Amino acid sequence: MKSTVGRSGFGIWILAIVVLSGLLLAAVAWWLHGQTERPIQVGIGIDLPVIYGAVIDPSDKNTGELFLEEHPRSRIRIHDMYNRVDPQTAVPDLEAAIAAGVRFFITTHASSHAVPSIHLFADGRALGINVASTSLLLSGQDDFLLRIIPDLRQEQIEMARQLERLPGSRLLVLQDTSNLAWTDPAFAAFTGALGASGRWRIRHHKLEVGTFALGELSEIVAEPFDALYILAGTFMPPIGNIAQLFHQAQPEAPILLTPWARSPAVLEQAGDAIDHLLMVGHYPSRHDDAAVDAYLRRFDARFGYTPQGMTLGTRQALELLDQAFAQGHDSPETVKRYLLATPLHQTSLGPIRFDAYGDVTGHFHTLTKLRRELE
Repeated sequence: MKSTVGRSGFGIWILAIVVLSGLLLAAVAWWLHGQTERPIQVGIGIDLPVIYGAVIDPSDKNTGELFLEEHPRSRIRIHDMYNRVDPQTAVPDLEAAIAAGVRFFITTHASSHAVPSIHLFADGRALGINVASTSLLLSGQDDFLLRIIPDLRQEQIEMARQLERLPGSRLLVLQDTSNLAWTDPAFAAFTGALGASGRWRIRHHKLEVGTFALGELSEIVAEPFDALYILAGTFMPPIGNIAQLFHQAQPEAPILLTPWARSPAVLEQAGDAIDHLLMVGHYPSRHDDAAVDAYLRRFDARFGYTPQGMTLGTRQALELLDQAFAQGHDSPETVKRYLLATPLHQTSLGPIRFDAYGDVTGHFHTLTKLRRELE
């Protein structure tokens, strides 16, 4: 009789262990599921102000909103960050977000803001994907700041290649002084790339594009030139005003614009000069690419305007982070490893291929017939 009770008691203990083990496994599975579903904050830069007279440029903010509306199961939660004009604000603003627990950023910082912030992405506390800075100081760095646009050397070699396809020999270069961290090395790279042919004689003039002096510039553009290169960015509408002023003096001369002038406001301010603009772009024209056109149509239908060209990169960066989070990667280190180890990332607006340092080799598009972009 004792042995029967003993065996019975032993069986109860075994059953209890099995039940407890099952409950423990269920709890672990529930915890793991919760971890993979846990929301993750992603800081997105919002420019203050790019369009003069506006409080903010909402393009990137609205880009994040549209992404989450189209991906309701995404783990991403947007943490708004405002890019102020003063470059010295970039570091404390990022530090405040990191202190608040934000570990992932889509940075729309220009070179003037991004370069002083490099150290914040050095140790794995935070990972950023930059969509706006081409500085060579970011190139080839084994850090946690990735870039999905090519650096300024690639960019300016392409600008020089475009110019070499044009007739003439007299070139006016107007260089913006509001972001010298980009425009100074960009001008050096551009002239270096042109030097091989020796065909172009360059008249180089520096000015602050946002507040240019009309009288001084009117005298300069009245000189004989075969082409104009406006080395300026941040989507400033006065780029269009300068193009129109040059066009009035040189009605047949082409005008080259950087990828950072790809903005409806710039094109609207160009007036009739729009038919003589030649722009280099990171993304194709919406009239040549169904995916870009479909995205811009959805954006316009939702928010009532066409966004800045840079927000196409912001959309791609959101998709990259979303893909990493969906795979269970949720720390800067594991997300970086995933993004760099995957040979080719597919996004809805085109593929992204990082090198070992988180940089990309760019493929540029020649944009003409820019009047269509306003239709």
